[in-house]
Amino acid sequence: MNIVIRDIFSTMIAVLFMALGLLAGCSATPRMPEGRLGTPEHHTSSGFKLLRKNYLFHAEREFDLALQLNPEYSDAHRGMGLVYGMKRQFQHAFEAMRRARDTARTKRQLALSYVGFMRLYMMEQGDHWLDRVSALFSNALQFEKDLPEAYFYMGMAYKKANRPSEAANAFKKVLEINNGLLAESENELKSMPPSP
Repeated sequence: MNIVIRDIFSTMIAVLFMALGLLAGCSATPRMPEGRLGTPEHHTSSGFKLLRKNYLFHAEREFDLALQLNPEYSDAHRGMGLVYGMKRQFQHAFEAMRRARDTARTKRQLALSYVGFMRLYMMEQGDHWLDRVSALFSNALQFEKDLPEAYFYMGMAYKKANRPSEAANAFKKVLEINNGLLAESENELKSMPPSP
């Protein structure tokens, strides 16, 4: 009889520890990184690669994983804002972009958050969208003067607004800076109609 009671007691203790383990796994505390591949930076980088391929579901998952690891990671909020924008969920998109701006730890992150806002206004194309994009472009350059992303998306805005000479100048500036988005800028320049 004692053996049966001891076995029942041991089983109850084991079940209790399993239940506590499951509850601990469901807590709202941030996840701990799992090596170099499990960092907010890695997940965010993967998210932006997936976003460029239009894999929105997978990009959103990567940005969400980054934010689980660090809820104050500006670049992941910016990525999430772009995902929402591409899904045309602009209220969520602008909220996420504001969080990207407000959690920026560096001038570059702050400048890139303004580029994120530029992109959202380009997607939304509401009233006076080009004026807003232009003002945000100026804001971005206040924090990082030679930011290729700012010039590239300003060029895209000019292209969308059918202002080819201004678009070409922006893409040429990206090539002059020579620090990212080179192939994309060259492709945009090649696709533009020749000047009269």
